[in-house]
Amino acid sequence: MLLLNACAVPGTVPTTTSVPLQEPSPTRDSITVTPVESAFAQGNPTAAPLDDIIASHTVTFDTPDGARIAGELYGSGKTAVVFSVMGNCKPGWREFAWLTAAQGLMALTYPWRDCGPSGPINEAELRQNFVNDARGAINFVRAQGAEKIILAGASLGGLASAKLAIESQASGLIVFASPLEIPQWGFKIEAAELNTNIPKLFLTAENDTVVSVDVSRALYDLAAEPKEWQTYPGREHGTDLFNTEIGEEVKLRILEFILAVAAAQ
Repeated sequence: MLLLNACAVPGTVPTTTSVPLQEPSPTRDSITVTPVESAFAQGNPTAAPLDDIIASHTVTFDTPDGARIAGELYGSGKTAVVFSVMGNCKPGWREFAWLTAAQGLMALTYPWRDCGPSGPINEAELRQNFVNDARGAINFVRAQGAEKIILAGASLGGLASAKLAIESQASGLIVFASPLEIPQWGFKIEAAELNTNIPKLFLTAENDTVVSVDVSRALYDLAAEPKEWQTYPGREHGTDLFNTEIGEEVKLRILEFILAVAAAQ
């Protein structure tokens, strides 16, 4: 099934003490990042482990249709990034959520309600519920005081993020290796749903083996300006690209986009 594979069980993140954070700069060319991101950019993440920089804790939130989901909340601030996972349930955004919070932002990542220890429990239920799960996550960060929301999703998470970009009044959108539609689910992103002038970043691997680059490009082509398209060498799908030799380059690209959106008036 497209977008669905086996997944790992999310672990726990230790509570730590945060450090002073720098304010982001308003343009990508002058982005300022904290020492932890400098370590990642230099290919030496062990120089400043993220779990020594920022605390996280488990939270629960309700979806509009009454389900309760446990997610991981990192940091605080008036700008929040909602990271929606892939359809295989891998917690691929967790480390990136730490990194985002280390820049002085709020970050939330969560599993779909139908995620189990080895992947989706019921594909039909996942199909029916995943957009409402994303709605619940968005409502939650607003309730925590977020005034600006950036939606970021990989694969199935990117579809949910794109579907809700206008409805949620998002300030920015990141879509990572997502198709325009899932025909066997009868699910499709319509042009009207991406007819918004918020900044949009679309990324994928050039040889993605789950969602081809051409299929991802179709979603990018549907979106209104402003938008950016970025491809990277490799065949890994979505957040799995973080675990490759170019993973830190991909992370920095996404982080720069987030900070630029966060700093914009």
